[in-house]
Amino acid sequence: MKLRLLLIASVLLWGSCGISAKKEYRIQNGTLDLSVNSVGDIQNIKLDGYWEFYWNQLLCPQDFQESSNNKQPQYEKVPKSWTAYKRDSIKLPNQGYATYRLLIHKKEDISETIYGLKLSSVFSNYKIWVNGKLLSEVGIVGENKKVSKPKFQYQDVPFILDPDKEDTKQIEIIIQVSNFSHQRAGIQKPIFFGSYENLKRSSRWMDILNLIIIGIILVIGINHLNMYLFRRKAISNLYFSIVCIVMILRNITTADRIITYIFPNINWELLVKLDNFSGFGTIPLFALFIYSLFKVDFPKVMRDIILGIGIVVTLLVFTTPANFYGKFRMFFEIYILIFGLYLTFGVLLKSAIRRRPTAFFTFLGMFILYSTAINDVLSSMGLIQSAYVAPYGLVTFMFIQSITITVKSAKAINQNEELSSELRIEKTNLEKNINERTQELQSQHDELVKHQEKEQEQAWLNNGVSIVNDILADNKDDFKVLSSRVLKQLIKYVGATTGVLYMLNDEDEKDQAFELIADYGCGNDIRKNKSKIHVSTGNYGIVYSENTEIVMNDVPENYIKIESGMGSANPAALLIVPLSIDEKVFGIIELASLKKFTKLETVLIKRIANNIASNLNNIRMNENSAKLIHKFEEQTAMMQEKEEEMRQNLEEMEAIREQYEELQKKQDKK
Repeated sequence: MKLRLLLIASVLLWGSCGISAKKEYRIQNGTLDLSVNSVGDIQNIKLDGYWEFYWNQLLCPQDFQESSNNKQPQYEKVPKSWTAYKRDSIKLPNQGYATYRLLIHKKEDISETIYGLKLSSVFSNYKIWVNGKLLSEVGIVGENKKVSKPKFQYQDVPFILDPDKEDTKQIEIIIQVSNFSHQRAGIQKPIFFGSYENLKRSSRWMDILNLIIIGIILVIGINHLNMYLFRRKAISNLYFSIVCIVMILRNITTADRIITYIFPNINWELLVKLDNFSGFGTIPLFALFIYSLFKVDFPKVMRDIILGIGIVVTLLVFTTPANFYGKFRMFFEIYILIFGLYLTFGVLLKSAIRRRPTAFFTFLGMFILYSTAINDVLSSMGLIQSAYVAPYGLVTFMFIQSITITVKSAKAINQNEELSSELRIEKTNLEKNINERTQELQSQHDELVKHQEKEQEQAWLNNGVSIVNDILADNKDDFKVLSSRVLKQLIKYVGATTGVLYMLNDEDEKDQAFELIADYGCGNDIRKNKSKIHVSTGNYGIVYSENTEIVMNDVPENYIKIESGMGSANPAALLIVPLSIDEKVFGIIELASLKKFTKLETVLIKRIANNIASNLNNIRMNENSAKLIHKFEEQTAMMQEKEEEMRQNLEEMEAIREQYEELQKKQDKK
């Protein structure tokens, strides 16, 4: 009965992969013809086929619009590493740069429509235009290693086609790619095109699926770690919990790379190392786990060989750059293939034939996992065209193995207990346990909902902080430009309407005041009448003296007006936040909005206020230092002039003294 349930679950998981499969449209000679169908009806389209390819050329949309353009493209298969492309019968190197171009012909849109492109990992950075408009840049594309900066980012990129403004029958996609950091290069993962709503919907489903898979593996891993802690002799539980952790690591560092949502600025090299370790470092862990279960059928010598090679591979991954150890990738894959087959058929199948306890289920789970892994490897290499099913195989393996280990541990524990006493206890407490379990499940559901909401909020916060930090990093030399850009981005991100940024002028300690440095959406009356505010004035005085923010969700009627060409309105809320370092306020940000500020928006602005304060203060200090240095140089020059003048005076006095002594000598002689 249990075996039937497991097989049914496996079939369902594999079947769900096929449900998402859609009709493929092939690209020929850099063109995809969709004029017969409606994009909205087709759903998400895999842009698979032969694109225009320009090796060692970073071409922009303008380069293709010029009438003198006579560039002859190669037509190369996408998705595929450009190391498989040939030029003059010689394969291209992994290091270099290139431009991909694709034209999509479709039906003309009736009204404004939002389309999108789904892009996963591009090795190792890219810049993309659609119809001449730059949509996104991940990393920095460059013509040499010094300029080029690698980065992974899984994203859905939207763009709008408006038939009133442009021709919507054709879409031109141009992608610049450079790679100087990885053995794989170019566009190796599929790019999908469709309506932005459909793309986002599929992304949300994939995120939900990944979170479910991670949650399942995490629960299983924690459960078996607890089992090990309560029964240290069951070392297989410890190995299995470690395998679960590595599998979670693999799930969050591959495919859509969930880890980048939590750590958007994670080091590219570290991310690649975690990705490769979670793939190549699993065989030794599986070997330890299987050896702990079936020592009789698993020679210790083979275990040590697998562990030794695994340690060498792991050290190579973590101690050398990706571009170096990537040269041995074929060796790593052969290592996984050979010893994976050995563990599956040389150990587990043999144990199952010999009817070792739980051996058949372990073999079944390992076979499913290994089959899905091989499928994904062949698909990523472009040898076959199939969906990525390794996550399903992983969950199936974890589920089957969790049941076998749990059953085995339960039997060992329950041997010393009386069955009759268990039945009596279960009978009297059955209803109570059902109620408690129901409450527990409801509580877990509520906690899961809260956790998901917190994750979404945290992702929103992290994205806002990241955006502002990027602006701070790119504008370190111009105080006013930095202030204006930060204020503008902050207002747009939280959905406010207007805002101002004041900095403290404390040169005159008796008359300290805040001076207007930047504003957004404000009228001239603000710049004229409120360009300078004394530190003790109104709400600013409270914020300055108490170093605390003020949120006003009931703004007085005549406090401020939000104006536009259509008229004016009173804001619904104001938010005043101090810019402080070490409890010292030296600036203030005030935002006005037609809607009330949420607690999350307030938390975001408070969180990034310190970063803004630190950067603005550093820039101001640098400017002041520059002024002091200039003043010091002027004073030094003046002192040198005075010293020279004094020296000349001394020389003149010395000459007069000598003349006086000569006269005195002459008088003495007389």
